[in-house]
Amino acid sequence: MATNNLLDTKTVTLNELLGNGKIYKVPQFQRDYSWTKDNWEDLWNDIIIARNTGKAHYLGAIVLQNKGGKLFEIIDGQQRFTTISLLILAVIDAINTMAVNGADTDANKERINLLMGQYIGQKDAASLTYSNKLELNENNNGFYKTKLVNFRSDNIRGKITPTDKLMWDAYSFLKEKLDVDLKFTKGDEYATFLNQVVGDRLMFIQITVEDELNAYTVFETLNSRGVELTSADLLKNYLFSLVAESKADLDLVKILWKKTVDYVGLTKFPAFLRYYIMATRKQITKDYLFKEIKTFVRNGNDVFDLLNRLETYAAVYAALGNADDDKWNTDKDTRNAISILKSLQATQWKPLAMVADHKFAPGVFSRLLDNIITISFRYNVIAKLQTNEMEKVYSAAAINLYQSATPSINTVLNDLKPIYVSDDDFRKYFDLKDFDTDNSTDKKLARYTLYKIESQMDGGVSTDAESDNGTIEHILPLSYPEVWQENFSQEQFEKNKFKLGNLTLLEASKNNKNAANKGFAEKKEVYSGSKFAMTKQIDADEWTPEKIKHRQAKLGKLAAAAWRIQF
Repeated sequence: MATNNLLDTKTVTLNELLGNGKIYKVPQFQRDYSWTKDNWEDLWNDIIIARNTGKAHYLGAIVLQNKGGKLFEIIDGQQRFTTISLLILAVIDAINTMAVNGADTDANKERINLLMGQYIGQKDAASLTYSNKLELNENNNGFYKTKLVNFRSDNIRGKITPTDKLMWDAYSFLKEKLDVDLKFTKGDEYATFLNQVVGDRLMFIQITVEDELNAYTVFETLNSRGVELTSADLLKNYLFSLVAESKADLDLVKILWKKTVDYVGLTKFPAFLRYYIMATRKQITKDYLFKEIKTFVRNGNDVFDLLNRLETYAAVYAALGNADDDKWNTDKDTRNAISILKSLQATQWKPLAMVADHKFAPGVFSRLLDNIITISFRYNVIAKLQTNEMEKVYSAAAINLYQSATPSINTVLNDLKPIYVSDDDFRKYFDLKDFDTDNSTDKKLARYTLYKIESQMDGGVSTDAESDNGTIEHILPLSYPEVWQENFSQEQFEKNKFKLGNLTLLEASKNNKNAANKGFAEKKEVYSGSKFAMTKQIDADEWTPEKIKHRQAKLGKLAAAAWRIQF
């Protein structure tokens, strides 16, 4: 990555990070401390590795924003930084316990003063409180500064918030690890551990940026674990900062933010935000999401406008991913459509659906979803075409609908024509299609496909694939029994067993007891008594690769009719 005018990157130790009078602040509205025992254990194990090997141990990247002079904001890495600070306090407290108990008291008191000044901060001569090297966010800093840094554990559990309790539990966990794993008996052992292991062997990739936009670019480039959470935090910080001068505005923005995030979930928020932009402004990748937000959100009024709109769309976005959402309680057709779209594993349609839910009456919206199912089945499931073009088309259709004063489903469908796979192409792709029914996702898609084709046949059963007790029957069995080896070589068996032309529907009782791995002649007798038209119509004299190919082509013609849009 080019670093000119974007960032400064170097490898540093903890001692180098905390030296030369540097001060680190967690942005006021950054996510609260949230690490739990698994995280603490991972960090402790890293430290023990560094101690046992005598080698440097990397703890990943820490992203800082230079706020001028020696002041830096921790844009990413605050959880690690805070936990290491708690470890340092636990070490100093262990030395203090030795001093209180009369072990090398004067020397240990001097060590405490030196270590506090080196790692935690300087004590003010008048107030006797520490000016900390680390300042946490608005929710955590009070507890950190007044309780933890001052080693005041009196009546701590009954008076703290859940996030402060996590810090206290982390501190207690690390104190126990020091006692159990290290078993030091002298203050100089603790001081050496802190200086030489924690201070000199824990290494970070320090990335220093000049502004929030560059910070976001760094997150996208790093592609590291936790990026989605951090990018949401970054946007939150930016929006909150625009209204921070007014406490009333800030309090209201906090409420609006929380309602939106609660709807979609913090980890899904960046994806939701991108879909909102794609639905209302332009097709965009996540790499440029934050940059785009900053082009139209520049003051407090813009913040309220954005958050009010996001709140409106967040409920729809969440419901589009859950067929059981209360929003669809009285709308069976939409509920079924949402369930089918989820099984098709297509998501590119959601920006359009977010807008359509507001523009169309429920019946029209349900019709649109049915057409989206058709497009998705042809494009995503059968043809398996690239999704980039699909995303562009859906975004353009969504924006057109969003801007339209006279919304029309026909206009929307015309906008979607470029991603509607033609009948000829669809049948060509269908002729090659197979479903690996050993895979649960493929198996669900195969059931959906077979039931839909069944309903298209003369005399076919029109029922719900989710509720009906029919099973997928492999005419050529999956086990390749000897009776089938005359008509299918091993290679032909492997090639054809999952072909759609080899799959049919059969009642569970007939499949388990009567069909199973028997020869084709015996299976055909069972099939003749099935309720499913596609199964009763299997009337070949023998079952061969050619018969499978012929049946698949026949099913393809039915499928083209079953999944069709009349433009």
